[in-house]
Amino acid sequence: MSRNPLASIITPVFNQRPYIEQTILSVLKQGYQNWEWIIIDDGSTDGTANIIRTFKDSRIKYTHQEHLGVTCLAQTFNKALDLCKGDLIAFLDSDDYWPAYKLDVQVRSFDDPDVILSYGKCCVVNHRGRKIGYIDIPPDKKIALNNPVGSALKRFMYVMKYPLMQPSTVMVKRGSLLNIGGFDVASGVPWDITAWVKLSLEGRFSSIPSCLGFWRRHRLSTNLLRNQEELFDACTHYLKQFMMQHSKRLDELGFHFDMSDIEKRWEAIKKEFMTYLPYNRALLMLSLTSFKDAQTEFKRFLDVHPSIKNRIIYYVIIASGIIRYDLVGTLLDFREKARSILSAQK
Repeated sequence: MSRNPLASIITPVFNQRPYIEQTILSVLKQGYQNWEWIIIDDGSTDGTANIIRTFKDSRIKYTHQEHLGVTCLAQTFNKALDLCKGDLIAFLDSDDYWPAYKLDVQVRSFDDPDVILSYGKCCVVNHRGRKIGYIDIPPDKKIALNNPVGSALKRFMYVMKYPLMQPSTVMVKRGSLLNIGGFDVASGVPWDITAWVKLSLEGRFSSIPSCLGFWRRHRLSTNLLRNQEELFDACTHYLKQFMMQHSKRLDELGFHFDMSDIEKRWEAIKKEFMTYLPYNRALLMLSLTSFKDAQTEFKRFLDVHPSIKNRIIYYVIIASGIIRYDLVGTLLDFREKARSILSAQK
């Protein structure tokens, strides 16, 4: 690979008029300038296309297609991959954005010829760009670096509810994507899950301890609109089929597993995940200033877990709606800061 490789950026977009300008500006401000950008517009009807066309940069390759929808994202990504000319492929969701150093820092991680995928920490922001969370690199270095090859699969085997990496922080060797046949068209399974799973058998990863992407959460986010139980079941079904299909390779890599044990773990994880889903969604809705939705979600949780503590939280959520301010998030932030101060003093 050359010292200044071409990076191809893939972005599918559908009706993201409020956010697409910030997304575009974050790419134009990159310190690393040897890139091309493949934007596939999935039939936007809200003026998104007009905003994209105002940017007159020859590196931006805009393509319009008839609306296929979120269930056909893998096909859209494969279409974009066919148009890419770069040695490296980066991903940027149309409502996300990058820090200006992103490409410059990440391209250098491929100086190691054994690295096929690079990713970093992720800042989670709301519709207004306010930080509401953070996704860190897995603490287990073997999983984080996929070293030995295949180690990242343990994240999917045992910790299904947490993402290994967010797509907008990821960059992959184009050759490695082609080796796995591009993006799997697997019913009900997100394109990124299937890609990371298959790439985990292709080579090592590089994890960069810096924020490489801002993941925006808002009420119309695709992942918020999906049925989470169906999504969980589809992912575990795909993983089971994948592991059984590649059992010999996994055995050669030293990863011996008991599928019945893993399925029991998945059931336990699913039970906990679904139990606390209304609670977590309520906190997310608060951070998105959707106070009525937050109250509705937490009431669902309270009906099943009617403790005094939860009832107090419910009243604080009601108060948040009255004053139009996230009191719960403020209290949780204060508690976290207090814990950090106390820990530092020990």
